[in-house]
Formats: sequence, C-alpha cells, structure tokens
Amino acid sequence: MRALLLPLHLTFVGLWLGCVLTEALFERALLGQGRDKELILAVLHKRVDTFVEIPAFALVLATGALLLAGAPPSALLHAKVGLALLAIAANVYCVYLVFRRHRHALRGDWPAFERADHLQHKIGAVVLLGILGALGLGLALFAGAAGG
Repeated sequence: MRALLLPLHLTFVGLWLGCVLTEALFERALLGQGRDKELILAVLHKRVDTFVEIPAFALVLATGALLLAGAPPSALLHAKVGLALLAIAANVYCVYLVFRRHRHALRGDWPAFERADHLQHKIGAVVLLGILGALGLGLALFAGAAGG
C-alpha cells in the first residue's frame, strides 16, 4: 500500500495544480468581458472548486499526511510541509472568496463582486506559489533520497 501512496499523492498534486492553472485561464478569458460573462465565470469557478479543486487538495492533504508519517524529518521536509500547508490554507480561503464572489454575482452586486475578485486573485497567487514551492522541494527530497 505504501508503494502506491507517492504516485497517488503526485497524481492528486497534479490534478490540483492543473485545476488552479485551468481556473486562471478561464478567469483570464471571461473576466472583464461583460457582466453576463462574469456571471458565467462565477458559476463555473464555483462548480470547479466544488467538484474538482476541494476534493483534489483534500486528497493531497490526506496522502501527504500519510507520507509524512513514514518520512525521516529534515529541514527541507519541514519547509515542504510548510509550503504545502500554506497552499492548502490559502486555497481554503480562496474557495470562500470564490463562493462569496458567486453570491455577489447572482445578486448583481458588482462592486462587492470586484472586491472579492481582487482579493481572490491575490490569494490565488499564494496558492500557486505554495504548490509550486512544495512540489519543487518534494522533488528535491525525492532526488536526494534516490541518490541523485
């Protein structure tokens, strides 16, 4: 079972990262293209968060915790875990902002939509940097453990 854990973890990380990058693309394509497109964006982003992103980062957290239980402690490992937890915490807050932005769009409260949107994009950048940093450190740990 342990032999499957790392490939599963990396698959979930890839799913999560792919989801974040895909969301960035549809944000770029739809934001600022008119209120009708922004309403579509708000609905789409909420659905993706609900059905893909939340399960993906929850599975990253679960498999990461299982992997951590058997890992030898090191400063690099602690930094990786810290970045991963930062990414997950920021993503939880980002999901809250996505849901809030969705509510504002449905109500037609566009000034509130824009405020939530602005903050969501800032926090989304923290998510992306945390994922990439943790992934990079994880690969460095793996390379070090493999003797490469």
